[in-house]
Amino acid sequence: MNTEVKLIMRKLSALTALILMMMLLSSGSCSAKERFVTFPALGMCNGTYVRYRDNPDTEGEILGRLNFPERVIVLGSTATDGQVWYEIEDPHGDNTAFVFGKYVEPVYNETLQQSEPYKMLVNIIQTYGITREKAEFYDGAKADTSYKGADGLVRVRARHKGCAFGEVEIGDDAERLREVLGDPDVENDNGAEWVYKVDDVSLSFLFDDGKIYEMVYEN
Repeated sequence: MNTEVKLIMRKLSALTALILMMMLLSSGSCSAKERFVTFPALGMCNGTYVRYRDNPDTEGEILGRLNFPERVIVLGSTATDGQVWYEIEDPHGDNTAFVFGKYVEPVYNETLQQSEPYKMLVNIIQTYGITREKAEFYDGAKADTSYKGADGLVRVRARHKGCAFGEVEIGDDAERLREVLGDPDVENDNGAEWVYKVDDVSLSFLFDDGKIYEMVYEN
């Protein structure tokens, strides 16, 4: 086999390998994304006047509508006739609901979703209500909350016994925060603050005699 033929064969082999790799990546991209979702997850509506229903079917009863950039809590996914639907917490009612998959974008980041700070943020939003209407359905511990349009929950100020941010409660030892959240971004004798890029959230905790007496979530 002469040199020119060998060169052509090598080029063909490289091209074949590239095509196969592209095919594999294309066929596996959706399933890879799905594997990286840990529920419950934060999600955002990317459409306008998007219907959510009582079951994962276009014939299901319409429970409400979402618009960009409303946030939702995604509880899981299911398939109907080969199409993905997400189960969500109804942001304005006391139901779970289903929305067609292409209109909601859950957080796709395995490392982030496995982190305790992310789990805490999801828990705070679930506990205190992603919207003011949603909060009315909860009988949890008293806290001062603020809401704003499509941004939903923007602030929680908790000072009462029984109020919790994930695994951390009012009255816990300050050191408990390090166990759950790691080292703070800002710290002094009276408190500590953690800042996260997820929705530009900050979590602040104030201490009294080594105990947590106030917790603030701000988005």
